[in-house]
Amino acid sequence: MDRKPRVLVLTTGGTITMMRHSDGTLVPYRETGVLLSRIPELRQLAEIDLLPIANIDSSNLEPSLWPDLARAIHERMPDYDGFVVAHGTDTMSYTAAALALMIQELPKPIVLTGAQIPLDDIGTDGHCNMINSVRVAASDVAEVLVVFGTQVISGPRAKKTSVFDMQAITSMNARPVAEIGLSIKWNGHPRARSRKKPLLQPSLDPNVAMCSVYPGCRPEVIEHLAATHHGIVLEGYGAGHIPSAGMSLIPAIHAATARGVPIVVCTQCIIGSTQMELYHVGRAALDAGAIPAMDMTPEAALVKLMWILGQTKDLRNVESMMQKSFVGEIRGIS
Repeated sequence: MDRKPRVLVLTTGGTITMMRHSDGTLVPYRETGVLLSRIPELRQLAEIDLLPIANIDSSNLEPSLWPDLARAIHERMPDYDGFVVAHGTDTMSYTAAALALMIQELPKPIVLTGAQIPLDDIGTDGHCNMINSVRVAASDVAEVLVVFGTQVISGPRAKKTSVFDMQAITSMNARPVAEIGLSIKWNGHPRARSRKKPLLQPSLDPNVAMCSVYPGCRPEVIEHLAATHHGIVLEGYGAGHIPSAGMSLIPAIHAATARGVPIVVCTQCIIGSTQMELYHVGRAALDAGAIPAMDMTPEAALVKLMWILGQTKDLRNVESMMQKSFVGEIRGIS
């Protein structure tokens, strides 16, 4: 008889590990083992071990959790066939991008999942999400993935797009890696398991800010962020457009980059990519030293800039690395 796959479930908190308090609010379980007791079917699919990493609402997540999580998985990589990270939905996309960048050359899958409705509530989606996550963690793939609702999503492509739909997490600017129905239907050929030795790169500089451009945004905002942070992700309009007249942000971008503070420009739009060379309002920012994020999500761009600044502060190296796709965070580039 074939042995069951070994899957390690790492818990960080989130709705999937929460219960209702007497006042109606959701609070984390005191004992994380409740997760497995509420979903006994998991042990039919795999030999499950549980490793608590944190027990927080994911809105309270801080970047210091990512290296801890990456090291915990990397250290146990030889002992398990796959990994599932139970996580809150609000910041799941940030953690998925961080794990993808911090553990490269993966030989086995790392799957993040969560829930919109707690396990003890009627209609919970946590059961199916956990069951499908274990199935994916035991499959022949080797990527950081998010399993949620009916989609299997590349980690750096994941984004929370709804507080209402059960499909709260969706894939941005790329088809899902797989669709979940009566079975798991893979789209194309995801990266397969291998005997490669995973590369752990957990260094991180969390002192990075993110700010959306908005009508009336003053250059002093950029100046302050540049004076207090090591890097900035600026969410521009459309294809990466930045105000260049009136209260122009261009001089502030130029001053920041001249001081060695990288300014990465992504788009506020859900679908599409920066094309900053098309309009003067984008070209002016490029000429001032801004780095285009292309089709990275804002979440992936922020985490990637933190990760790069953890390795180098040289602006030329930062620009080169931001425009290289390491784990599929930029589509069609390697």
